[in-house]
Amino acid sequence: MTVPRYGTIGVVLWRTAGSVLAAASLVTAWRAAATVERVRRITPLAPADETGTAASVTVVVPARNEASRIGPCVAALRGQTGATLRLLVVDDDSTDGTEGVARRAAGADPRVRVVRGTGPPPGWNGKVAALQAGLDADAGGPAPEWLLFVDADTLLAPDVLVRLVATARRTGADLVSAAGTAPPGGSIAWPLLMPTGIVFIGEHADPDGRGRRAFAIGQCLLVRRTALERAGGWAALRDRRTEDVLLATRVRDSGGRTRLVDAGGLVTTTGLDPFRAGWGSFRKTLVAATGRSVPVLAGGGLGQMLLSLAPPAAVVLGMCRRRPWPVLTGGLGWVAAAVAHDRTGRLMRVHRAPAALAVLAPLAGAVFGAVLADGARVVLRGRAGWKGRDQ
Repeated sequence: MTVPRYGTIGVVLWRTAGSVLAAASLVTAWRAAATVERVRRITPLAPADETGTAASVTVVVPARNEASRIGPCVAALRGQTGATLRLLVVDDDSTDGTEGVARRAAGADPRVRVVRGTGPPPGWNGKVAALQAGLDADAGGPAPEWLLFVDADTLLAPDVLVRLVATARRTGADLVSAAGTAPPGGSIAWPLLMPTGIVFIGEHADPDGRGRRAFAIGQCLLVRRTALERAGGWAALRDRRTEDVLLATRVRDSGGRTRLVDAGGLVTTTGLDPFRAGWGSFRKTLVAATGRSVPVLAGGGLGQMLLSLAPPAAVVLGMCRRRPWPVLTGGLGWVAAAVAHDRTGRLMRVHRAPAALAVLAPLAGAVFGAVLADGARVVLRGRAGWKGRDQ
């Protein structure tokens, strides 16, 4: 294929575009390599035969308008083996019958209590306030050593709790967390958004706490009670939105150890289903992480799209101009992005994204950039809240 000549200016523009795309492709390759390294350092869940001494755990589940999900979540927690637990469901001023479903579960199991919330106090984030309400309701009497915080859209396999405790004891960690992975038949949000989302979060937080921030995921987060108290408790994060990463960082900075755990698909969540919900969930997280900064969201979104699409664009441009450098750098970036997408997809058990689909990694990265840019839109329109709240 040949491209018509457009004079000196045209040649300069073509060469400039080629250089920009080649450089962006190298950046993409570097990011992908760093992702593969971070995934390698994620801690595996302790095997079932290493659970050892039974664990004593208080479980807190914050729930706002989760009537269709809280029942299965509580049932999975009630079915945990090898652990002595008490379970507190905090109904966060729901309007859809969440409290009734939770109370029926409590009526069938004395270990379950329902805490009725009336919304966050002034200056508090809604979810953090609900987490604190659960701890307040747990006051008095013998305090279990461990605290487990679970989102209402998350399901734990029967032995996950005791294996999380065993993992923490084996690694000397004071906080471990596991991401909720894709359920069977999960929406296209999983292969399209989740691998790039893990890459994006991992660039700002580390799975074993080495980086500027420690990586943690609030869907399933186990913390030693004394470590939480030493870090200032939830009150220290009362007005924050990325409370999971910030708590892990505070635990680490106060002398504790943190680990992100690969639970092997034994923790699943429906939080990204259907696709529209997955888009909104990621957008909410990104808006919170950027402090609702429109320039950061818009600029980050455009930058993410450029870096994601640069490798295939460089390959196409190089082939059109018959120049090897853009083809080589673009190919390197594309392959590296595909490998990183495959590794993170396997980590998240993305059932609809076999390795062959990793070739679409540039498209997935561009879609994630669009989520970032959409965050700028909702902030500008004053619609960046969640579940009917600003916080």
